[in-house]
Amino acid sequence: MSLRHFRLLNSRRAQAGVGLIEILITLLVLAIGLLGLAALQGVSLQAGQVALNRTQATNLAYEIIDHARANRSQVAISGSLPNAAFFDTRAAALLPGGAVAVAITNGGGAGIVTVTVTWLDDRTAADADDQQGEFVFTSRI
Repeated sequence: MSLRHFRLLNSRRAQAGVGLIEILITLLVLAIGLLGLAALQGVSLQAGQVALNRTQATNLAYEIIDHARANRSQVAISGSLPNAAFFDTRAAALLPGGAVAVAITNGGGAGIVTVTVTWLDDRTAADADDQQGEFVFTSRI
């Protein structure tokens, strides 16, 4: 065996397994990247659900105000919203734990309607006491 052949054989032995280590490091980096991507997807879904609930609450409050404006004379006479039970049922159907509270006051001859829509918003809550989402809308009818 010549010296040149011996050096070539030793250099191959010194590099044996280097390709396997490179592949393992590549797989580790890829796995961490995929875990980050999965976490990003989860946060995106959570934010989308929170936005949907807030949009549903906003639309419901506007619908109640429009209903009060359409029935202005009944609201002024009775001081309450006609068909209020319908909106309670609608809030429960649209939102998790949804509820509606309507307050009507007479401010200087023009009725002021305050609609408060609440729902269970446990996706963004830091603790158990902060699990209530709320949207309040006040309008003169």
